[in-house]
Amino acid sequence: MPEPGHPVPPVMPYLPQLDGVRALAILIVFAAHCGYSHVVPGGFGVTVFFFLSGYLITTLLRIERARTGAISLPAFYLRRSLRILPPMYLTLLAAGALYAVGLLEWMPVEPAAVIGQATFLTNYPGLFGTEAVLPVPLWSLAIEEHFYLVFPLAYVLWLGRLRPRRAALACLALCGAVLAIRCLNVWRLPDYSLNYSWTHTRIDAILFGCCLGLWNNPVIPADRAWRPKAWHVAASLAVILGTLAVREPAFRETLRYSLQSAALFVPFAYLLHGEGPGVRLLASRPMRQLGLWSYGFYLAHMAVVALVLHLRPGLHGIGLMGAAFPVTLLWCWGLYGLVERPCARLRRRLLADRPPEPALAEGTRRAGITPA
Repeated sequence: MPEPGHPVPPVMPYLPQLDGVRALAILIVFAAHCGYSHVVPGGFGVTVFFFLSGYLITTLLRIERARTGAISLPAFYLRRSLRILPPMYLTLLAAGALYAVGLLEWMPVEPAAVIGQATFLTNYPGLFGTEAVLPVPLWSLAIEEHFYLVFPLAYVLWLGRLRPRRAALACLALCGAVLAIRCLNVWRLPDYSLNYSWTHTRIDAILFGCCLGLWNNPVIPADRAWRPKAWHVAASLAVILGTLAVREPAFRETLRYSLQSAALFVPFAYLLHGEGPGVRLLASRPMRQLGLWSYGFYLAHMAVVALVLHLRPGLHGIGLMGAAFPVTLLWCWGLYGLVERPCARLRRRLLADRPPEPALAEGTRRAGITPA
Protein backbone atom coordinates (compact mmCIF):
# COMPACT_ATOMS: atom_id res chain seq x y z
CA MET A 1 0.00 0.00 0.00
CA PRO A 2 1.24 3.59 -0.51
CA GLU A 3 2.96 5.38 2.32
CA PRO A 4 0.13 6.83 4.43
CA GLY A 5 0.38 10.56 4.70
CA HIS A 6 3.70 10.64 2.85
CA PRO A 7 3.02 11.37 -0.84
CA VAL A 8 6.02 11.06 -3.13
CA PRO A 9 6.60 12.27 -6.71
CA PRO A 10 5.48 10.02 -9.59
CA VAL A 11 9.03 9.67 -10.90
CA MET A 12 12.49 10.42 -9.59
CA PRO A 13 13.96 13.51 -11.24
CA TYR A 14 17.27 13.37 -13.05
CA LEU A 15 19.96 14.77 -10.73
CA PRO A 16 23.11 15.45 -12.78
CA GLN A 17 25.17 16.16 -9.67
CA LEU A 18 24.85 12.50 -8.70
CA ASP A 19 26.57 11.53 -11.95
CA GLY A 20 29.32 13.92 -10.83
CA VAL A 21 29.52 12.14 -7.47
CA ARG A 22 30.05 8.86 -9.33
CA ALA A 23 32.78 10.48 -11.41
CA LEU A 24 34.54 11.83 -8.32
CA ALA A 25 34.35 8.45 -6.59
CA ILE A 26 35.76 6.55 -9.57
CA LEU A 27 38.60 9.06 -9.93
CA ILE A 28 39.52 8.45 -6.28
CA VAL A 29 39.52 4.68 -6.81
CA PHE A 30 41.49 4.99 -10.07
CA ALA A 31 44.20 7.18 -8.52
CA ALA A 32 44.58 4.77 -5.61
CA HIS A 33 45.01 1.81 -7.96
CA CYS A 34 47.61 3.71 -9.99
CA GLY A 35 49.99 3.86 -7.04
CA TYR A 36 48.65 6.67 -4.89
CA SER A 37 46.85 4.56 -2.30
CA HIS A 38 49.15 5.98 0.41
CA VAL A 39 47.65 9.45 -0.13
CA VAL A 40 44.36 8.86 -2.01
CA PRO A 41 41.71 6.90 -0.05
CA GLY A 42 40.47 4.40 -2.62
CA GLY A 43 38.37 2.66 0.03
CA PHE A 44 36.52 5.90 0.69
CA GLY A 45 35.59 6.10 -2.99
CA VAL A 46 33.95 2.69 -2.63
CA THR A 47 32.10 3.89 0.48
CA VAL A 48 30.71 6.81 -1.56
CA PHE A 49 29.46 4.36 -4.19
CA PHE A 50 27.79 2.26 -1.48
CA PHE A 51 26.05 5.25 0.10
CA LEU A 52 24.83 6.56 -3.25
CA SER A 53 23.53 3.14 -4.26
CA GLY A 54 21.57 2.73 -1.03
CA TYR A 55 20.04 6.18 -1.38
CA LEU A 56 18.97 5.71 -5.00
CA ILE A 57 17.54 2.21 -4.67
CA THR A 58 15.54 3.14 -1.56
CA THR A 59 14.16 6.29 -3.18
CA LEU A 60 13.13 4.33 -6.27
CA LEU A 61 11.39 1.71 -4.12
CA ARG A 62 9.48 4.44 -2.28
CA ILE A 63 8.37 5.99 -5.55
CA GLU A 64 7.27 2.67 -7.04
CA ARG A 65 5.27 1.77 -3.95
CA ALA A 66 3.57 5.17 -3.91
CA ARG A 67 2.77 5.02 -7.63
CA THR A 68 1.45 1.45 -7.86
CA GLY A 69 0.67 0.51 -4.28
CA ALA A 70 3.16 -2.39 -4.51
CA ILE A 71 6.68 -3.31 -5.53
CA SER A 72 7.37 -5.89 -8.22
CA LEU A 73 10.32 -7.98 -7.06
CA PRO A 74 10.64 -9.78 -10.44
CA ALA A 75 10.84 -6.38 -12.16
CA PHE A 76 13.45 -5.18 -9.68
CA TYR A 77 15.68 -8.21 -10.16
CA LEU A 78 15.25 -8.11 -13.94
CA ARG A 79 16.30 -4.45 -14.05
CA ARG A 80 19.24 -5.18 -11.79
CA SER A 81 20.37 -8.20 -13.79
CA LEU A 82 20.24 -6.41 -17.13
CA ARG A 83 22.06 -3.43 -15.65
CA ILE A 84 24.84 -5.37 -13.89
CA LEU A 85 25.49 -8.73 -15.53
CA PRO A 86 26.18 -8.15 -19.25
CA PRO A 87 28.91 -5.50 -18.75
CA MET A 88 30.45 -7.49 -15.90
CA TYR A 89 30.68 -10.79 -17.77
CA LEU A 90 32.00 -9.12 -20.92
CA THR A 91 34.72 -7.35 -18.93
CA LEU A 92 35.64 -10.61 -17.17
CA LEU A 93 35.87 -12.32 -20.56
CA ALA A 94 38.10 -9.57 -21.96
CA ALA A 95 40.39 -9.62 -18.92
CA GLY A 96 40.60 -13.41 -19.11
CA ALA A 97 41.55 -13.22 -22.79
CA LEU A 98 44.30 -10.68 -22.09
CA TYR A 99 45.61 -12.87 -19.28
CA ALA A 100 45.50 -16.00 -21.45
CA VAL A 101 47.67 -14.41 -24.16
CA GLY A 102 50.17 -13.10 -21.60
CA LEU A 103 49.37 -9.38 -21.81
CA LEU A 104 48.67 -8.81 -18.11
CA GLU A 105 51.35 -8.41 -15.46
CA TRP A 106 49.31 -10.10 -12.78
CA MET A 107 49.45 -12.79 -10.15
CA PRO A 108 48.70 -16.38 -11.20
CA VAL A 109 44.95 -16.73 -11.77
CA GLU A 110 43.10 -19.84 -10.64
CA PRO A 111 39.83 -21.06 -12.20
CA ALA A 112 38.14 -21.40 -8.80
CA ALA A 113 38.85 -17.74 -8.07
CA VAL A 114 37.35 -16.66 -11.39
CA ILE A 115 34.25 -18.73 -10.60
CA GLY A 116 34.08 -16.79 -7.33
CA GLN A 117 34.18 -13.54 -9.28
CA ALA A 118 31.48 -14.67 -11.70
CA THR A 119 29.17 -15.76 -8.88
CA PHE A 120 29.62 -12.68 -6.63
CA LEU A 121 31.62 -14.53 -3.97
CA THR A 122 34.99 -12.92 -4.54
CA ASN A 123 34.66 -10.90 -1.33
CA TYR A 124 34.70 -14.18 0.62
CA PRO A 125 37.99 -15.66 -0.69
CA GLY A 126 38.01 -18.31 2.04
CA LEU A 127 35.10 -20.05 0.32
CA PHE A 128 37.37 -20.92 -2.59
CA GLY A 129 40.66 -20.94 -0.69
CA THR A 130 42.22 -18.48 -3.10
CA GLU A 131 42.51 -14.79 -3.96
CA ALA A 132 44.08 -15.49 -7.39
CA VAL A 133 41.44 -13.52 -9.30
CA LEU A 134 41.45 -11.66 -12.60
CA PRO A 135 42.11 -7.90 -12.31
CA VAL A 136 38.42 -6.98 -12.28
CA PRO A 137 37.49 -5.52 -8.84
CA LEU A 138 34.23 -7.33 -8.11
CA TRP A 139 34.40 -7.56 -4.31
CA SER A 140 32.45 -4.32 -3.84
CA LEU A 141 29.91 -5.26 -6.49
CA ALA A 142 29.45 -8.59 -4.69
CA ILE A 143 28.57 -6.71 -1.50
CA GLU A 144 25.93 -4.69 -3.34
CA GLU A 145 24.43 -7.72 -5.03
CA HIS A 146 24.22 -9.64 -1.74
CA PHE A 147 22.50 -6.65 -0.18
CA TYR A 148 20.01 -6.24 -3.02
CA LEU A 149 19.07 -9.90 -2.96
CA VAL A 150 17.58 -9.23 0.48
CA PHE A 151 16.78 -5.53 0.83
CA PRO A 152 13.85 -5.25 -1.64
CA LEU A 153 12.16 -8.23 -0.01
CA ALA A 154 12.75 -6.68 3.43
CA TYR A 155 11.28 -3.43 2.13
CA VAL A 156 8.18 -5.19 0.81
CA LEU A 157 7.57 -7.24 3.95
CA TRP A 158 8.73 -4.84 6.64
CA LEU A 159 10.43 -1.50 6.02
CA GLY A 160 7.93 -0.24 3.46
CA ARG A 161 5.09 -0.85 5.91
CA LEU A 162 6.66 1.47 8.48
CA ARG A 163 6.55 5.22 8.58
CA PRO A 164 9.66 6.43 6.71
CA ARG A 165 11.20 7.84 9.89
CA ARG A 166 10.78 4.52 11.71
CA ALA A 167 12.13 2.63 8.73
CA ALA A 168 15.20 4.89 8.76
CA LEU A 169 15.70 4.20 12.46
CA ALA A 170 15.49 0.47 11.75
CA CYS A 171 18.22 0.81 9.11
CA LEU A 172 20.28 2.84 11.56
CA ALA A 173 19.92 0.07 14.14
CA LEU A 174 21.20 -2.41 11.57
CA CYS A 175 24.19 -0.11 11.00
CA GLY A 176 24.92 -0.39 14.71
CA ALA A 177 24.73 -4.18 14.50
CA VAL A 178 27.23 -4.22 11.61
CA LEU A 179 29.61 -2.02 13.62
CA ALA A 180 29.28 -4.41 16.56
CA ILE A 181 30.23 -7.34 14.30
CA ARG A 182 33.31 -5.50 13.08
CA CYS A 183 34.36 -4.74 16.63
CA LEU A 184 33.84 -8.37 17.61
CA ASN A 185 35.97 -9.51 14.67
CA VAL A 186 38.80 -7.17 15.65
CA TRP A 187 38.67 -8.61 19.17
CA ARG A 188 38.50 -12.29 18.25
CA LEU A 189 40.14 -12.76 14.83
CA PRO A 190 43.93 -12.86 14.37
CA ASP A 191 43.47 -11.31 10.91
CA TYR A 192 40.56 -8.91 10.87
CA SER A 193 41.53 -7.11 7.65
CA LEU A 194 38.71 -8.89 5.78
CA ASN A 195 36.28 -6.62 7.62
CA TYR A 196 37.08 -4.42 4.62
CA SER A 197 35.50 -6.71 2.05
CA TRP A 198 32.99 -9.01 3.75
CA THR A 199 29.35 -8.27 3.02
CA HIS A 200 28.19 -8.57 6.62
CA THR A 201 30.83 -6.09 7.78
CA ARG A 202 30.44 -3.43 5.06
CA ILE A 203 26.74 -3.15 4.22
CA ASP A 204 26.31 -0.36 6.75
CA ALA A 205 27.58 2.12 4.14
CA ILE A 206 24.66 1.10 1.91
CA LEU A 207 22.26 1.21 4.86
CA PHE A 208 23.29 4.79 5.74
CA GLY A 209 22.33 5.72 2.17
CA CYS A 210 19.02 3.93 2.71
CA CYS A 211 18.47 6.12 5.79
CA LEU A 212 18.73 9.25 3.64
CA GLY A 213 16.34 7.69 1.13
CA LEU A 214 13.82 7.09 3.91
CA TRP A 215 14.14 10.22 6.04
CA ASN A 216 15.00 13.83 5.17
CA ASN A 217 15.09 12.88 1.51
CA PRO A 218 15.23 16.12 -0.54
CA VAL A 219 13.60 14.38 -3.52
CA ILE A 220 10.46 13.62 -1.47
CA PRO A 221 8.63 16.93 -0.80
CA ALA A 222 6.61 15.44 2.05
CA ASP A 223 9.82 14.70 3.96
CA ARG A 224 10.43 18.45 4.38
CA ALA A 225 14.13 17.64 4.20
CA TRP A 226 16.69 19.47 6.25
CA ARG A 227 18.86 21.79 4.14
CA PRO A 228 22.46 21.74 5.40
CA LYS A 229 24.42 24.97 5.46
CA ALA A 230 27.94 25.30 4.08
CA TRP A 231 29.48 25.00 7.53
CA HIS A 232 27.60 21.76 8.14
CA VAL A 233 29.16 20.34 4.98
CA ALA A 234 32.59 21.62 6.00
CA ALA A 235 32.24 19.99 9.43
CA SER A 236 31.21 16.65 7.92
CA LEU A 237 34.13 16.72 5.48
CA ALA A 238 36.44 17.50 8.40
CA VAL A 239 35.15 14.36 10.15
CA ILE A 240 35.89 12.32 7.02
CA LEU A 241 39.40 13.77 6.72
CA GLY A 242 39.94 13.04 10.40
CA THR A 243 39.05 9.39 9.91
CA LEU A 244 41.54 9.17 7.06
CA ALA A 245 44.29 10.72 9.17
CA VAL A 246 44.03 7.97 11.80
CA ARG A 247 46.14 5.05 10.58
CA GLU A 248 45.57 2.63 13.44
CA PRO A 249 44.34 -0.65 11.89
CA ALA A 250 41.73 -1.46 14.54
CA PHE A 251 40.14 1.98 14.09
CA ARG A 252 40.13 1.56 10.33
CA GLU A 253 38.34 -1.77 10.49
CA THR A 254 35.74 -0.63 13.03
CA LEU A 255 34.74 3.00 13.50
CA ARG A 256 36.19 4.49 10.32
CA TYR A 257 33.56 3.03 8.02
CA SER A 258 30.70 4.03 10.33
CA LEU A 259 31.92 7.60 10.81
CA GLN A 260 32.55 8.11 7.10
CA SER A 261 29.16 6.74 6.08
CA ALA A 262 27.31 8.78 8.70
CA ALA A 263 29.19 11.94 7.71
CA LEU A 264 28.23 11.44 4.05
CA PHE A 265 24.61 12.10 5.03
CA VAL A 266 25.38 15.84 5.20
CA PRO A 267 27.12 16.52 1.85
CA PHE A 268 24.65 14.27 0.04
CA ALA A 269 21.71 16.13 1.58
CA TYR A 270 23.36 19.40 0.53
CA LEU A 271 23.94 18.25 -3.05
CA LEU A 272 20.44 16.85 -3.45
CA HIS A 273 18.96 20.30 -2.84
CA GLY A 274 20.63 21.26 -6.12
CA GLU A 275 22.24 24.58 -5.24
CA GLY A 276 25.76 25.88 -4.76
CA PRO A 277 29.11 25.81 -6.59
CA GLY A 278 29.75 22.17 -5.65
CA VAL A 279 26.53 21.16 -7.42
CA ARG A 280 27.50 23.12 -10.54
CA LEU A 281 30.95 21.52 -10.64
CA LEU A 282 29.62 18.00 -10.21
CA ALA A 283 26.89 18.63 -12.79
CA SER A 284 29.37 19.84 -15.42
CA ARG A 285 29.41 17.97 -18.72
CA PRO A 286 32.76 16.14 -18.24
CA MET A 287 31.76 14.94 -14.78
CA ARG A 288 28.34 13.83 -16.00
CA GLN A 289 29.90 11.88 -18.85
CA LEU A 290 32.42 10.14 -16.62
CA GLY A 291 29.66 9.39 -14.13
CA LEU A 292 27.60 7.91 -16.92
CA TRP A 293 30.46 5.54 -17.72
CA SER A 294 31.53 4.95 -14.12
CA TYR A 295 30.30 1.34 -13.92
CA GLY A 296 32.26 0.28 -16.98
CA PHE A 297 35.23 2.32 -15.78
CA TYR A 298 35.21 0.59 -12.42
CA LEU A 299 35.02 -2.84 -14.03
CA ALA A 300 37.83 -2.26 -16.53
CA HIS A 301 40.35 0.10 -14.97
CA MET A 302 42.48 -2.43 -13.08
CA ALA A 303 42.85 -4.69 -16.14
CA VAL A 304 43.85 -1.67 -18.22
CA VAL A 305 46.41 -0.62 -15.61
CA ALA A 306 47.84 -4.16 -15.64
CA LEU A 307 47.96 -4.09 -19.45
CA VAL A 308 49.78 -0.73 -19.50
CA LEU A 309 52.29 -1.99 -16.94
CA HIS A 310 52.95 -5.04 -19.12
CA LEU A 311 53.65 -2.86 -22.15
CA ARG A 312 55.49 -0.09 -20.25
CA PRO A 313 56.87 -1.56 -17.01
CA GLY A 314 58.58 1.66 -15.96
CA LEU A 315 55.44 3.75 -15.75
CA HIS A 316 54.07 4.83 -12.39
CA GLY A 317 52.02 7.59 -10.82
CA ILE A 318 50.90 10.38 -13.18
CA GLY A 319 52.45 8.65 -16.20
CA LEU A 320 50.55 5.46 -15.48
CA MET A 321 47.32 7.36 -14.96
CA GLY A 322 47.83 9.32 -18.18
CA ALA A 323 48.35 6.13 -20.18
CA ALA A 324 45.59 4.05 -18.58
CA PHE A 325 42.86 6.69 -18.39
CA PRO A 326 42.14 7.14 -22.13
CA VAL A 327 42.32 3.39 -22.79
CA THR A 328 39.80 2.79 -20.00
CA LEU A 329 37.54 5.50 -21.43
CA LEU A 330 37.74 3.84 -24.84
CA TRP A 331 36.55 0.57 -23.31
CA CYS A 332 33.74 2.41 -21.50
CA TRP A 333 32.62 4.08 -24.71
CA GLY A 334 32.42 0.76 -26.51
CA LEU A 335 30.79 -1.02 -23.59
CA TYR A 336 28.20 1.70 -23.26
CA GLY A 337 27.28 1.76 -26.92
CA LEU A 338 27.32 -1.98 -27.56
CA VAL A 339 26.04 -3.36 -24.26
CA GLU A 340 24.64 -0.85 -21.77
CA ARG A 341 22.41 1.10 -24.17
CA PRO A 342 20.87 -2.01 -25.79
CA CYS A 343 20.28 -3.51 -22.34
CA ALA A 344 18.59 -0.29 -21.22
CA ARG A 345 16.27 -0.42 -24.24
CA LEU A 346 15.51 -4.07 -23.51
CA ARG A 347 14.67 -3.18 -19.90
CA ARG A 348 12.19 -0.58 -21.06
CA ARG A 349 10.51 -2.97 -23.48
CA LEU A 350 10.23 -5.79 -20.97
CA LEU A 351 8.97 -3.54 -18.20
CA ALA A 352 6.76 -1.24 -20.21
CA ASP A 353 3.87 -1.77 -17.79
CA ARG A 354 5.96 -0.89 -14.73
CA PRO A 355 6.61 2.62 -13.34
CA PRO A 356 9.02 4.59 -15.54
CA GLU A 357 12.71 4.60 -14.73
CA PRO A 358 14.15 7.81 -13.25
CA ALA A 359 13.62 10.95 -15.28
CA LEU A 360 16.69 11.79 -17.31
CA ALA A 361 18.32 14.77 -18.92
CA GLU A 362 17.54 15.03 -22.64
CA GLY A 363 20.95 13.78 -23.73
CA THR A 364 20.82 10.69 -21.55
CA ARG A 365 17.10 10.03 -22.01
CA ARG A 366 17.70 9.18 -25.65
CA ALA A 367 20.49 6.83 -24.58
CA GLY A 368 18.31 5.02 -22.07
CA ILE A 369 20.56 5.49 -19.04
CA THR A 370 19.48 4.98 -15.45
CA PRO A 371 21.33 6.35 -12.44
CA ALA A 372 20.97 3.24 -10.31
